[in-house]
Amino acid sequence: MSNPFDLEAGNSEFYVDPVYYDYEFKSRTDDVQWYVKRYLAAGGPVLEIAGGSGRIALKAVAKGAQVIGLALAPAMLRQAAAGLKSLPAATQGNLRLLRADMRSFQFGQKFDLITCPFNAFQHLYDRVDVEAFLGRVRAHLAPGGRFVMDILTPDFEYLMRAPYKKVPGVRFRHPTYRAYYTYSERSAYDPITQLNQMWFQYEKCNQAGPGPAEVTIQLSHRYFYPQEIKALLHYNGFEVLECYGDFENGPLDSDSDSI
Repeated sequence: MSNPFDLEAGNSEFYVDPVYYDYEFKSRTDDVQWYVKRYLAAGGPVLEIAGGSGRIALKAVAKGAQVIGLALAPAMLRQAAAGLKSLPAATQGNLRLLRADMRSFQFGQKFDLITCPFNAFQHLYDRVDVEAFLGRVRAHLAPGGRFVMDILTPDFEYLMRAPYKKVPGVRFRHPTYRAYYTYSERSAYDPITQLNQMWFQYEKCNQAGPGPAEVTIQLSHRYFYPQEIKALLHYNGFEVLECYGDFENGPLDSDSDSI
C-alpha cells in the first residue's frame, strides 16, 4: 500500500543532530529510571535496540549494568560513544555500541532481556517490518527471556488536528547553532496506514551570526493500538506478561500517554 509521506526522511532526519536531540529530551527522565532498574535486575548483558544517543544505556552502565546498544544513525552512535568516554574507566567496557538495522541484526548470543525504548518500535511502518523485527528479537531471547518496549498511545485529538497546519512553539537558543530560533510544527495523519508525519521547523530570529536561516526536519511514526500490538506480539510468538500505562507501572487506560 502506498503512503503520502517521505518515510526515509522521517526515519533519519530527526537523528542527524544528537546535540539537539539530547537537549530536546533532557527533562525526560522517568523512562530512563524505569529501564535502568530492569537493566540492573537482569544480572547480565542486556540488548538495547535503537538506543539512540545512549540516554538510557549510559545511565545503566554507570550504575553497573552491561549493555550492547544497537542504533542505525551514525551520529547517534558517535554521541553515545562520546558519552561513554565521560564515564569512569572501570565501567566503560560494559557498553558495546554497534550499528545495525533493527529488522535484520544477527548475533551469536542470546539475552535474558532485550529492550526497544522510547517509541523506536514506531519506526516499523508496516507488518513486514514488524514481523522482521520481532523475529530478530525472538531469535536472540534466551529461554524465559523478556522483551520490553514502550510506544505512544494513539491520541485522537492530536492525530486528527488539521493536517499540515502550522502550530507555533517557543523561542529558544539552539544548542548546535548557538543562535536563537523560533520553533513550529506541522503534522498529518493517514488513518489507513496509521502513519503520522511530522515537520519540525526552526526559523532564525536574527539573520546575523552562526547557523542556517531555516531548518526543517521530518519524523515518521506508525501508531499501534493496544489490542493491535497485543495481537502482533501473540501471533509472532510472544506472551504479554505485563502491560502498563506509564513509567510508574500504572494501569493502561484512556488517559495513558504510553503503552
